Amino acid sequence: MHSLRARLAAWARACGLAEVRCAACGRPCEGHAATPCAAPCGGQSTASSASAASPSHAPPLCPACTVALAPRRGGICPRCGAPHALSTLPDSPCGHCLTSPPPWAAFRMHGLYEGTLRHLVLRAKFAEDHAAARVLGGLLATACHGLPRPDGVVPVPLHPERLRRRGCNQCLELARLPAAALGAPLRPGWLARVVPTRPQTGLSRRERRRNLRGAFAAHPDVRGRRILLVDDICTTGTTLARAVDCLLRAGAVAVDCAVAARTPAHPAHAARRG
Repeated sequence: MHSLRARLAAWARACGLAEVRCAACGRPCEGHAATPCAAPCGGQSTASSASAASPSHAPPLCPACTVALAPRRGGICPRCGAPHALSTLPDSPCGHCLTSPPPWAAFRMHGLYEGTLRHLVLRAKFAEDHAAARVLGGLLATACHGLPRPDGVVPVPLHPERLRRRGCNQCLELARLPAAALGAPLRPGWLARVVPTRPQTGLSRRERRRNLRGAFAAHPDVRGRRILLVDDICTTGTTLARAVDCLLRAGAVAVDCAVAARTPAHPAHAARRG
């Protein structure tokens, strides 16, 4: 029902029958300021890809939400996105990445899983809010600027049982704009979730690794390819690491990772992590 309302609202706006509202907070927007989205990067893109990645294809944001959704500019681990105590600190590897380097080649994130960004992620994940997913996709496309052009953009998959319950894979929806901005094809069939794992929320890093053992299977077409793996949230990096390991074992030459949100490290947010 929510998806139908969103489609009807989009049709009404296109016909000039409704006022434009912010995709994040729902307040009326002046004009049609769209979500910032990256220009094509990592090589030349086709005209259709550039068009699909243009701001006009991202929902509008009001000035307040544009400020609230500003990216995290510093004070993170460049390997996994873990935030340091202060955003003014220089980027430097965290202790975990120094002792156990992650298997991916490059890592990109937009911001921390809090405030307006958290609200959008939850709407995209549990309410089938495609407008929220497109906002996140535009933000993620900007975060991916400068990455090597991949041979395919792969969303972290859901197991078919969970996909039936949830109705859509939010990672697939938010991967569309990064794929278009990079001029790369979207390849959801290159990675499958073959084990119906329990939700990761509340599990320790060790429990997450055990929970995801054997959870993914890669398509033979990944052999010799560079891949961009897209997820909505990164907490410990276990899901990404298991998926990347699976793709590399299947013959992928390199896997970059991009996430919309990284959970804060402090305990106050531990119960909210996805």
